Amino acid sequence: MRRRNRILRALAAALLMIGLTGCWDQHPVEFRAPVAGIAIDPSKKPGEYLYTFLFPNVTTSTSSLATTPSSDEFYSIQVQANSLTQALESAQLHQSRTLYLGQVRILCLSTKLPSSVWKRTILASSDSGRFVLTFWILAVPNAAKVLELTPPEEVVPDVAIYRALNCRCQPIVWPGRAWRTWADLTTPGISPTVSALSTSDGTFELGRIAVLGSHVSVWSPNATNGWAYLSGRVERDTMTATLHHQTMTVGLIRGHTRLRVTREGMKVLVTAKLTYSGELTAGFLGGDNATLDKHVEADIAEQIHRAVASAWREAHATDTDPMGFHRLGTWSDARISPAMNWKNWELHTVVRFTLRNEGVMR
Repeated sequence: MRRRNRILRALAAALLMIGLTGCWDQHPVEFRAPVAGIAIDPSKKPGEYLYTFLFPNVTTSTSSLATTPSSDEFYSIQVQANSLTQALESAQLHQSRTLYLGQVRILCLSTKLPSSVWKRTILASSDSGRFVLTFWILAVPNAAKVLELTPPEEVVPDVAIYRALNCRCQPIVWPGRAWRTWADLTTPGISPTVSALSTSDGTFELGRIAVLGSHVSVWSPNATNGWAYLSGRVERDTMTATLHHQTMTVGLIRGHTRLRVTREGMKVLVTAKLTYSGELTAGFLGGDNATLDKHVEADIAEQIHRAVASAWREAHATDTDPMGFHRLGTWSDARISPAMNWKNWELHTVVRFTLRNEGVMR
C-alpha cells in the first residue's frame, strides 16, 4: 500500500511539473499571425465600424531589405463589426493562423467615432487579456490610412509611428500608452488623453493631443503645449524670442511644475508654479549678456504663460480636464468633487524661466 501511494504521489508530481512548464500548450510561431496595428473607422452601416488589422509580412527578412518595397513589409485585412471582440472573431475567419495580439504596436481610432466607441474599445483591450498594454493609442481623422505609413526602415518590418513615440528625442512626453489611458479612463477627475496625429504626403507629424470627454476633441498646438507644461511633460522644447528685430532660438527647455488646488469659500483656486530653463542655441547678438538674458527670459516666460492660459481655456470650452486638476482637488484637502465642473474655478500661474550657461552660443 505504501509503495502504491509513493507511485501515485510521484505521478502527481510529474503531472504538476509538466503543467507548470507550460510547454504543452505552446504554439509554434508559424502557427501565429502577429497583429502589428489596429485601426477603427466609421462605416456606412449604423452600429458597425470598420476595423483594419495590420500584419507584418513574415516572408520579409533583413536579407531581402534591399529588394523589398516598403508597401510589401505589411499586409492588412478589413472587417466590419460592432465591437472589438466581434472584429477579432471576424478577422480570425480570414486567417489560417491564430491571431496573436501580444505584439500590437499601435491602436488608431478615428476622431469621427463617438466617444462611447473609444471607451468600449479601450476597456475591451484591457479586459480581454490578449493584449500587452504597452501599445500606443492614437487619434487620427482616417485611422486606416495611418496603418499604411510604413516607410523603409533599418529593420523590416517596423511600425514607424511606434518608433517615433518611443524615441526620447521628442520635445514632450506624449500621452497614449494603453495602460495609462485605461487608468485615466477608470479614474475620476482626469480626462483620458492620447496623441493626435496629422498626416501629409505619406508622412506624419506629432504636435497635438486628443482629449476624451463627451466627444473627442483635438486641442490646438498652443493649448497642447500649455497642457505639456502644466503636466510636467516637457523634455526638450524649443522656442524663439525676438529682440531688436533679430530672432533667437532657445532649445532644450526642461524643468518642473508644481500644482496646488485649494478652496476659498465658493472659489476653487489652481496655483501653478512653473520653473524651467533652456539654452540659447542661435541668434546671439553679443554685447551685454545680462541685458540679453533678461529680455530673452522674459519673452520665453510670457510665451509659456500664454500657452498655459490657452490650455486652461480649452479645458473649459471642451468640459475636459487632461491636467487632472479635479483629481488633484479630490486627493488634497480642497474637497473637490471629481465630477467635471469648472464653475468658480480660477487659475493663478507663476512662470520662472532662466537661461543655462552651457548653450553653444554662450
